[in-house]
Amino acid sequence: MKTRTMSLQMANWWGCAALLGSVALPALATTTLPPAEPVAGVADRPRVGLVLAGGGAKGGAHVGVLKVLEEMRVPIDCIAGTSMGALVGGGYASGIPAAGLEEFITGIDWQAVVGGVGRRDFQTIEQKRAGATYSNDIEMGLKDGSLRLPAGIVNTSNIEDLLRTYVARARAQSDFDELPIPFRAVATDMVSGRMVVLDSGDLATAMRASMAIPGAFAPVEIGEYLLSDGGMVRNIPVDVARELCADVVIVVNLVEQEVKREKLRTALQLVSRSTDVMIVANENLQLDSLAERDIRIDVIMGDITTADFERVPETIPLGEQAARGMADKLAGLAVPAEQYQAWRNAVTAGQGIEARLADVNYRGLERVNPEYLRTRAAVQPGDMVDTAKISAEAQRMSAMQEFESVSYTLTGDPDQPILEWWPKEKAYGPDYLKFDLGLYGSEGGDVGFVVYGKHTRTWLNSLGAEWRNEVQLGYYNNLSTSWYQPLDVAQRYFVEPRAFYVRSWEDVFLENERLATYRFGDWGGAVDLGTNLSDDAQLRVGYLYTRRKTSVETGSPLLPENERDDAGLTATATFDSRDTSFNATRGIAAALEYFHADDSLGGDEDWQRIEAGVGLALPVRKDVIGVTLAGGSDLGTDLPLDRTFMLGGPGSFPGLELGELRVTDYWTASGSYLWKVKDLMRIRGQALYAGIRLNAGQTYGRLEEYVLADFDEDDLIYGGSVVLTGRTQAGPLTVGVGATSSDSWALWIAVGRPVGNGTILERGIFR
Repeated sequence: MKTRTMSLQMANWWGCAALLGSVALPALATTTLPPAEPVAGVADRPRVGLVLAGGGAKGGAHVGVLKVLEEMRVPIDCIAGTSMGALVGGGYASGIPAAGLEEFITGIDWQAVVGGVGRRDFQTIEQKRAGATYSNDIEMGLKDGSLRLPAGIVNTSNIEDLLRTYVARARAQSDFDELPIPFRAVATDMVSGRMVVLDSGDLATAMRASMAIPGAFAPVEIGEYLLSDGGMVRNIPVDVARELCADVVIVVNLVEQEVKREKLRTALQLVSRSTDVMIVANENLQLDSLAERDIRIDVIMGDITTADFERVPETIPLGEQAARGMADKLAGLAVPAEQYQAWRNAVTAGQGIEARLADVNYRGLERVNPEYLRTRAAVQPGDMVDTAKISAEAQRMSAMQEFESVSYTLTGDPDQPILEWWPKEKAYGPDYLKFDLGLYGSEGGDVGFVVYGKHTRTWLNSLGAEWRNEVQLGYYNNLSTSWYQPLDVAQRYFVEPRAFYVRSWEDVFLENERLATYRFGDWGGAVDLGTNLSDDAQLRVGYLYTRRKTSVETGSPLLPENERDDAGLTATATFDSRDTSFNATRGIAAALEYFHADDSLGGDEDWQRIEAGVGLALPVRKDVIGVTLAGGSDLGTDLPLDRTFMLGGPGSFPGLELGELRVTDYWTASGSYLWKVKDLMRIRGQALYAGIRLNAGQTYGRLEEYVLADFDEDDLIYGGSVVLTGRTQAGPLTVGVGATSSDSWALWIAVGRPVGNGTILERGIFR
């Protein structure tokens, strides 16, 4: 889905400028194809070839042109299209009339299809627990001793699934000459740099290849070719339509606003414009070849760009207007009503599928166990299915971290077909690397910076074992390794042993004054036995041993300096149905953590600690209401001072500094309202919100009680904050100011990965 400025938009979106800037105008090669037969029942008229240009979101205008052609009774004998023109053209060639195309294209959820919004709904609970990288979406592979990047930054599974649903029945016809209207899609071979005209195969795959923007979407491998967006070599394929059938061509040209000089000042702008210039050059060569009898329909797109998919409905009237402006010339190609209706009846074909499956098979897998996929499948042999049900299954499967795309075919008896899934495992797997950055600063002196990296090796055995390694440096240092071993094919039960080393620096406050900084060093191990109750819920029980060393880094020795062994039993529960891991707009997250330290299990002391939290995000039109509850207790035991709960900061009391309060028991409650103030990149769900939050809480057993004999605790605290927050292209961003009833206030900014490891609210579950 690209032409001209799509290269600029995608470069800005996903960092493809270097790739797009290196494109050179390729030499052109064409495939000679036999001409199509004249349309039955419509004699003594020139054969009309329709040429649809690439244009991303602007390509919706093609539907408006088709509506006018149908009103004027102009039959089409063949179609050639590029990128979005191939999508619209392929649908029309498959037998979908203009009204059906309009219904389809205006009903697409572009945020889900292109932006991946909603993908988290299909992830397993282990994928959700693994957490997101907040500052970027980049995943790399480690293969043959070197780093590997994916072939495309955008996961194309939803796009491919959309196309397969769109032309579901036409996919069974492998010869594009045998479609209701003969059709050609144009793509670019990235190996030779030549044009490839796709005339056979899977129609959905051909359209996907024509739309594969280099760097953003992975290329499509068909035979010897490595195919990407056809706009680089032939954005308006007039010659392809002539070779296919056309005596006369109708060309739909999508005209952009003239580029202004002030928009060509930066390196990125100029690099992207250079690609646009090359595309314009190949367009002009084709437009200059038009003869007097040909019809050129220039659709003036105004300020609608190739990336404005949310504005696709606005493009259809523009196409209608432009086509009506050429009504005099189009009238010369019209046929009588009876002849046109006969043609329309002959080429119209529905694309719906409804059948009972004889079997379901999984093909092409090297690492992932197909039996695991069977246990997760909602589509089983013997089921009645339609395109919607198969599509939902494809989306569920493609959300697995091992796959870059998922395709399928229906083979055998059309009434009782065999569904064959073809999941494509990531070529750069099974070793995956992710990196992240985070920054936090407050007016009161808190400054934190973290650098994070994670390595995961998947499918180490047939049950899906994973080796997981994490490292984080900065405000909170962490080095850990674990082995996640499912105990059954369905991965319902698992065991996970883990070893770790943690070093952190924590400030100690007395009556709002920062008096000391402590260094905590922990090393140890744990083993968990757990069950995945659903894609949203998990339970774990286990054993934990850790040796902690506590020492004063600066300031007064307010906490004991010692070295101590803590060991005992653990239990955790997690529930997560949020749409995103940061600033969720809908869903629930909940967590519970319990630790029972016991000297009989290897520890030096007996104590208990339990903490729980829950949060709800509820959409209200474009805004979001949030409610959170959290609490912790020592259950009446002698909780060591260095293991007390820490409160303060954006996650608990925004008017306090991070970890300003240390308590043995607490509860907090808050409510917030976020107003959407600006869409930053709507297609990816990125927006800025202005919000207000009110909170209250009560604390018990504060550190001051142990240090100050005359401390008079006012343990009920109220507070509030005002924030500007949202998901941006640089990751999460929050700027806020808060105050509490204890006469304290704080101003803070947080960017990227959240910094801090205080209450359960701040350790990740509500980030």
